[in-house]
Amino acid sequence: MRTLFLTLLLLSSPLLATQPLLHWQENHSTPAAKLPALSASRAWKLCALYPNLKDGYWLSINYGMSKAAARLGVTLNVFEAGGYRQGEVQQNQLQACQRWGADAILLGSSVAQFPGAVLFAQHTPVIEVVNAIRDVPVRTRVGVPWYQMGYQIGQYLVTHPHAKPWRILLLPGPIDAGGSQKMSSGFRAALAGSQLHIVDVAYGDNDIEVQRNLLQDRLERYPEINLVAGTALAAEVAMGEGRSRAAPLDIASFYLTHQVYRGLKRDRIVVAASDQMVWQGELAVEQAVRVLEGQPVPDNISPPILILTAKNSSSTAVALSLSPPGFRPVYFFQSTSAASK
Repeated sequence: MRTLFLTLLLLSSPLLATQPLLHWQENHSTPAAKLPALSASRAWKLCALYPNLKDGYWLSINYGMSKAAARLGVTLNVFEAGGYRQGEVQQNQLQACQRWGADAILLGSSVAQFPGAVLFAQHTPVIEVVNAIRDVPVRTRVGVPWYQMGYQIGQYLVTHPHAKPWRILLLPGPIDAGGSQKMSSGFRAALAGSQLHIVDVAYGDNDIEVQRNLLQDRLERYPEINLVAGTALAAEVAMGEGRSRAAPLDIASFYLTHQVYRGLKRDRIVVAASDQMVWQGELAVEQAVRVLEGQPVPDNISPPILILTAKNSSSTAVALSLSPPGFRPVYFFQSTSAASK
């Protein structure tokens, strides 16, 4: 009720309309299943910005967004920055969205602080997608608690001990991007007081070569490492590197991609979390439409986090997590009603 009251107040007051809603907190999120049904009264123009489409995570977000755009009859224009720490690139993309006449921005930011988005948010609604942005007056956020993504993976490892004590290399991704620090904090908190030991932490960009170099370097320095925990790209690299070792590496992934899913099915990954990316993509489009239609929206909406193993990772279980095989990124979807004008 507190969230709904705050949302209605912000939407109804001209003095508060451009002020930020309360940002996401650990226990301050509306379950996605509780949202009412939705339709769009017109072909709204939505601009979506992603850090990259190099891994299956953002590809699956893209699939969910394109699905929702088609279902609701809105137009979707998609930009990718090519990687993290690309604030200037995304600033230029925001300006392109403005020239295009976007009604709302779905912002998957590549940086934690984005001063350029502050000015843009004063006249165009900004929906925060997946990655938190500091000091930007977003209208609502779609995303899960990244602390919990790390914590729940750690908790699983603690409660499902290995025959030999795990000595862990933590590869959480870029040090200044998205939820890397929060995932690390959650993971560490879950391991506190257990027999599991983090040997080293290595931050680096979500890039296959960067992660491979980090992994090879740490395995050479610390041969006692027998489990790699971190991003999906780190997990993918670890699957390849583990083959050359006398004792294969165990692997835990803080989120899901198509490669990680295949690793789970082949029992090469111990556990992975999924924040149901396809569903998040759909929710982002839906929340933007709700804002534009003048409907109340919660300040944060989250699908449930799934903890997946070889035993429960059926195609049904991940239906709202991964884009289907063969799906290619959709950079522009135009609604039929907009196209006919």
